[in-house]
Amino acid sequence: MAVRASVLPQPEPGHAILRLTELDATPDGLTLSIQRQQGPDSHLADDGWRRTETWLQPARVERGRDRGALDFHLGPEICDRLAGIATVRLRVREPDIGVVGTTVVAWPAMLTSGAIDKGKRPLDDVVRLRRAKPEMPPPAPPFEPPKLPPELRAERALMPDLEPRSGVTGWLIAAAILVLLAGGGYYAYSNYFEKQLPETIGAAPSTPSTPVAEAPKKTVRDMVAEYLATKPTPEAMLAKGKELAQSGELGGAFLVWRRAAEAGNVQAQLEVAGFFDPLAQPKGGFTPDGARAADWYERAALAGLPEAQRKYGLLLAKGGPGLSPDPAKAKSWLQQAAAQNDADAKKALESLPK
Repeated sequence: MAVRASVLPQPEPGHAILRLTELDATPDGLTLSIQRQQGPDSHLADDGWRRTETWLQPARVERGRDRGALDFHLGPEICDRLAGIATVRLRVREPDIGVVGTTVVAWPAMLTSGAIDKGKRPLDDVVRLRRAKPEMPPPAPPFEPPKLPPELRAERALMPDLEPRSGVTGWLIAAAILVLLAGGGYYAYSNYFEKQLPETIGAAPSTPSTPVAEAPKKTVRDMVAEYLATKPTPEAMLAKGKELAQSGELGGAFLVWRRAAEAGNVQAQLEVAGFFDPLAQPKGGFTPDGARAADWYERAALAGLPEAQRKYGLLLAKGGPGLSPDPAKAKSWLQQAAAQNDADAKKALESLPK
């Protein structure tokens, strides 16, 4: 999910355009996570820096002149706080999908608007800017000329005169050396050169292998689009979504299940609801949304699916983001699930306040 990014400062101080390319997403609802490297409070929020990740809604996101690029219009609440920071890490999140792109971008120097109070800097920035005074080096010792070593003289004993050799002895020694050299040369030729030379001549020159160009990697959206173009049945889409989920591609599984759910597959409607259910374990970075979860649970519950009736009842009993609790309606759906011998629904009914 790596994308390319560049920052274009605008004439108005405190404003810039963040241009992302190779990002396969629609502009509607995209949010940004901006993280710096230094300090414990490394995540940018609308009111300063925080320790935990936050998501920022740009003023406007639109397609650039190049249709493959997205332009994020950023204001002083972001640009002023990034003044003086060399590089930042970006994450892009799309509604209903999760994180769709990550990258690191160099932040350029630009004029700030002055709208952000610089006096409210985090403590880690203030500490980082303080510098200790350099310590003065100790004074050098007074210069003393080096002492010359005492002059040394080597004495060599005179070698005794060698006894002169006779002429016949010198010729015998020279002949022996020539015989040894001739024998050594013949041995090296017969045992090395004669055996290695044919192998060297007969060896075929190796040809370098030609590198094979790698095909561009397809995104999850591309793979899902190609699969849906084959017009599979809702039952086949349900199985394909399970296959993608087991391989860790939860974003792709959601897209396939949502198409099957829109086609009326009850089990797929239950799976899609689980991505938004605030009572369930979050999947793929999706933001909990009680209203969306309730909508999909209700469709499957109306079709008579006991698991959907139970989960819909539990969600109505506790409520969630965008959904107010409704104890009476929750009890009704739990009773319908219990009537179909759903053991968990029966236990939930017993725990409801009388």
